[in-house]
Amino acid sequence: MTSPSQTLPLQQLDNDEIDLRQVAATLNRQRRLIGGITAAAVMLSGIYAFTRKPLWEGQFQIVLENQDSQGGSGRLAQLAAANPMLAGLAGVSGGESSLETEVKILESPSVLKPTYDFVKASKAAAGEDVRGWVYTSWANGSLDIGLVKGTSVLSLTYRDTDEALILPVLER
Repeated sequence: MTSPSQTLPLQQLDNDEIDLRQVAATLNRQRRLIGGITAAAVMLSGIYAFTRKPLWEGQFQIVLENQDSQGGSGRLAQLAAANPMLAGLAGVSGGESSLETEVKILESPSVLKPTYDFVKASKAAAGEDVRGWVYTSWANGSLDIGLVKGTSVLSLTYRDTDEALILPVLER
């Protein structure tokens, strides 16, 4: 024999709907907890927003010329540059790898190290502790270098908390 609490009416088993009155009643019972969490989140995000240093950003773009596609290098090279996927199937270089090589050279420490040294010296002169600075961390955190997709345009973006340092760094 089964007890009445163990059997559910057929009507209740088929009802898969959510009773919004029950949800509203639960939320109403927990309104103090919900209000406290909301107030704490608003207060903490406000404190963070007003105490955080502003982050400034500067950017420039350069058109890189592909030397393989200049000076009448042939119809095949022009077709390869126009359709790199077809060039890859045919085994012909479309020039994209030379542009990627140029970008890697421009990203290299041998090119950017003088700029890093300039930023480090400027920050040290401003009174910041730069003893723990590492070139790779600075480059990964402050610089964004890459080709604009589908073009030979190099885009370089520099971010820093010191607004006066953005233009001198971009000029270097």
